[in-house]
Amino acid sequence: MMYILKKLTVFVLFFVLAQIIQASEENKKVQKSYSSSTSFSFLLTSGNTDDRSLGLDTEQNWKSTKNHFQFKGSIIYSESQGSKDTEFYYNHFQYKAVLKSKAYILGFGKLERNVLSGYNYRLALTVGAGYFWINSEKFVLSSEAAFGWSLENNIEKDTDFNFSLSFPSMLISNTVQLAFSSNSELVHQDLILFNLENSTDYRISSVSSLSINISKFFSIKISYQLKYSHNPVPGFKSTDQYLLSSLVLNF
Repeated sequence: MMYILKKLTVFVLFFVLAQIIQASEENKKVQKSYSSSTSFSFLLTSGNTDDRSLGLDTEQNWKSTKNHFQFKGSIIYSESQGSKDTEFYYNHFQYKAVLKSKAYILGFGKLERNVLSGYNYRLALTVGAGYFWINSEKFVLSSEAAFGWSLENNIEKDTDFNFSLSFPSMLISNTVQLAFSSNSELVHQDLILFNLENSTDYRISSVSSLSINISKFFSIKISYQLKYSHNPVPGFKSTDQYLLSSLVLNF
C-alpha cells in the first residue's frame, strides 16, 4: 500500500510540475513584448540595376497592450571592378497607439537612398491612423492612411546635377498576413505615396514574402519587392524589382 501511495505521490508531483512549466511557457508567450528578426539574403535585381547582390535586413519590434514601436533597416549592395552595381539603403521607424480593439493612431518616418535609381535620399514624415479589418490568429488584414511632408535630393542622370524637392504627401498602405500553420506564413504589403502638389507624381512599393520555420530560431524566406515611380527622376527607369532568398534569425 505504501509503495502504491509513493508511486501515486510522485506521479501527482510530476503532473503538477508539468502543468506549472506549461503555464509558465504559455505566460511567457503571451507576455513577450520584444521580437527581433534579421535576414541575410541573396537577391536578383532588375530595373535601374540588373545584378546579383547580397542584402541584410533587420526588424525590431517592441509591443505593450497599447503601444507598438517598430524599427526596420535594410542594405542591398554589390560592387565589381571598383564600381557599384547595386546600392540601396532603407530604414523606417513606426509608432502605433491603440485606441480601440481595431483602431489605432500612428507616426511614421522613413529614409532611403538609391543613387543608381536617381536619388541621394528620400525622407518622409507622416502621422495618421490605421484599422484592423480582420485580426485573428490565422489571418490579419489592416489598412493605414497618413499625411505629412517629404524631402528629396535627386540626381539628373544626363547632367549629374542634384536637385531637391519638398512637398506635402499622403501615404496609404494595406497589409495581409496569412498563417498556413504554426511554421509558415505569407505576408503582403503595398504602400502608395502621393505628392499632393503634383497629381502625376506617386510611388508604389510592394513586398510579398513566404517564410517557413526550420528551427526555433531560424527560418527561410522567399520575397519579391517592387518599387514603381509614376514620375521617375529624369534619365532613370520607373520600376525596380528584387527577388530575395533569405536565411532569417528570429528571437
